[in-house]
Amino acid sequence: MKVLVPNLPFYHFRNISGCLQTIESKTDVQTFMWDVDQKPIIDAFDEVSPDLVFLHENQLDGAFNILCNEFDFKYVLVSSRDYPDIAKKPSAVITSSNFEVNFKDQENVISLLPAAKVTEIHAAKETKALESEVLIVTGVVPNTEPIVDSMRSLCQAYRTKIIGATSVPLPNYLGKVDMFQRANFIRSAKVFVDFGSYEYLDAAYLKTPPVFGQDPFPSLEAVKTFSDIPTLMAEVESLLSNRMESEEYAKSMHEDVVRNHTSYHRCADLFKRIGMTEISDTLLVFLKELLK
Repeated sequence: MKVLVPNLPFYHFRNISGCLQTIESKTDVQTFMWDVDQKPIIDAFDEVSPDLVFLHENQLDGAFNILCNEFDFKYVLVSSRDYPDIAKKPSAVITSSNFEVNFKDQENVISLLPAAKVTEIHAAKETKALESEVLIVTGVVPNTEPIVDSMRSLCQAYRTKIIGATSVPLPNYLGKVDMFQRANFIRSAKVFVDFGSYEYLDAAYLKTPPVFGQDPFPSLEAVKTFSDIPTLMAEVESLLSNRMESEEYAKSMHEDVVRNHTSYHRCADLFKRIGMTEISDTLLVFLKELLK
């Protein structure tokens, strides 16, 4: 089965392609990444003749209508709303919880929960040069004054490193890093502080104790949270000063994540929903083998 995935900047696409690529030797799946900036969608279809395609709603244009007449394929759509007049209905729709109301009468609408990005972080190594007491990763988190104040408090109290795509006006900010460097930074930290990006799931997978600045989704209520600077500082201090508590907490969080909240779980659920149970089962079996 040939699967075509666009290289658009959506973590769903990146996670799905990464998971599928790891099981290619165990299935008949072939995953093709499509550079949308260099190649029109019609050329991509001509080259690959895909059986399954992942698309973003912005790609539902005239060229897509032509492909629906010329090729036999299934597709999964990342979308914020329904398209009732579309030439070909998707096998499933991936959306966010904010947009679920736009699909009230539709089937196979999936609001994927956040997940640990296993294919990007599994090989992470603890590196002395990257060590920190506290690590912060910027990116999707808004650079507001309350958040910067919280970061400043951590920087003043602990050996803190800040990395990520969003610049922060603090000397502890080290700049952008690639996904592998990011994983090594997380693995080398004593505490990971997440201001709302759900990257704490990656930290939990790597057994770095996380502190999270939002209410977690229900199945991960055990994560330590904060809503103000005093609570944040108290949680971090507790983890740094009590090694046994920190290790037990990190172990508990890791076990919860690898049981239910990895990119493999989300990808397996998606393929099960569209009737490709063999791929779904293979993904979960591969994850178990990876964790041995």
